[in-house]
Amino acid sequence: YYEEYPSLRFVLEPEEYDDQEAVEMQTSTGDMATYVRWGKISFDVDAETAVLTLYKDVDGDDYFLPFADATSGAETYGAGRYLDTEVLPDGKLLVDFNYAYNPYCAYNEQWSCPLTPFENRLQVPIRAGEKVFK
Repeated sequence: YYEEYPSLRFVLEPEEYDDQEAVEMQTSTGDMATYVRWGKISFDVDAETAVLTLYKDVDGDDYFLPFADATSGAETYGAGRYLDTEVLPDGKLLVDFNYAYNPYCAYNEQWSCPLTPFENRLQVPIRAGEKVFK
């Protein structure tokens, strides 16, 4: 794991998309997983603005936030990492990259994990959370 970086912990107002749609994400085993493309969050890292799309399970209310960044494939798992968000009482989201984690397929190829969509591949490095598994 990286050292904890308080600067990679954000309280953000999510921006809900008007045109939410169901999308298919390919998984690590070649299957497809369906999610609702719900909205987005924006934040600054190293003086650059980053934007990530929030997804929701078609049958649930929890957000699904897969992402890849400039560390993916070298310092962190190549297919990206996942991040759980917390909805705060005022509707904002607690987004703490210090808790970014590898999907199960990083440890066992029999797991079927959704792959990070292109729109959630950041050019900036997110040096927080779990590193690559060796």
